[in-house]
This record gives sequence, structure tokens and C-alpha cells, in this order.
Amino acid sequence: MVGGEAWTANPRLVIGEPWHGFVRLWAACRGGMGGIAHWPDAGGVNDQAAWVVDGFAVLAGAEAVMEDERRRVDKR
Repeated sequence: MVGGEAWTANPRLVIGEPWHGFVRLWAACRGGMGGIAHWPDAGGVNDQAAWVVDGFAVLAGAEAVMEDERRRVDKR
């Protein structure tokens, strides 16, 4: 299961390398407790490409869902 959706193949093998690189970029740019530590381009959020800001938000949201599920399972 990935994001509540069943996959017949391992997503790590199916998803292209550019997307793996983007996830690594997000991981490198985020701060503690999921906050953005720094942006990939100089300046603030208004100086970033919109797709990068949107992509970081999607990844942060997916991480939050997975973390909530992990906590729920750990409480059992």
C-alpha cells in the first residue's frame, strides 16, 4: 500500500529517478519537526518555483499521514 492505494509493483522500482531526486531534495531542505530549513533557490518562498513549493507541500502532507498512522499502530 502506498498512500492508501494498492500497487502491484514496488514503487521504488517503478517511479523514475528524477522523482527520487526530488524527494531527496525535499529531505535535505526540510528542518526539524517537518519545517522548511532552507529553500533550494536563493531567497524566500516567493522566490521558489511554484511546482517546488507545491511538491514540498505534497510530500510533507504524505509524511504527516504516514506519521499519524505509525503513531496509531504503535499505541496498540
